[in-house]
Amino acid sequence: MRQSSCFRNAYLINSIQHQLKLVDDNDRKCARDCSETDKVAFMAKNSVALQNLPSKSVVVFNTAITNLGNGYNSYTGIFTAPSNGIYVVSWTILGQQGKSFYTELTLNGNVVARNYVSAVNVRDHPSGSQNVVLEIKKDDKVLVRIQAGHEGQYMYANGWSSFSGYKLYNM
Repeated sequence: MRQSSCFRNAYLINSIQHQLKLVDDNDRKCARDCSETDKVAFMAKNSVALQNLPSKSVVVFNTAITNLGNGYNSYTGIFTAPSNGIYVVSWTILGQQGKSFYTELTLNGNVVARNYVSAVNVRDHPSGSQNVVLEIKKDDKVLVRIQAGHEGQYMYANGWSSFSGYKLYNM
């Protein structure tokens, strides 16, 4: 009888050790899959209005309000993805009456979307926004620039114009 009891205890101990190993492995996996580096979000705006930007100039939104993951550079205006994933990126431009501001979003230099803000012959302040969903790889670069063949005549600052994005999920 004692031998049978010892056998059951040994079996239970072995089973508990196996379950503890599974819990430990799962904790390590969760720590890797759910790490802070996978949380990415940014939002930037301008502290000053931008005027007369030449063709293909980067529109630098120089004030980062949120920069989780540190992917956005407020000196260059470039978002560099800290990790692979599906991202949602958007930008909004408020232009000045009688002026235009043509922009495009690029991923690694390739145009993904465009935004046209114009109030030529209009007595109001025009605005335009774009939203895109992109598969982005680690170290890919996303930016807003002036469209080729156009100039950015006037873009308002103080929160009227912005550039933002966030990681929807990992890839």
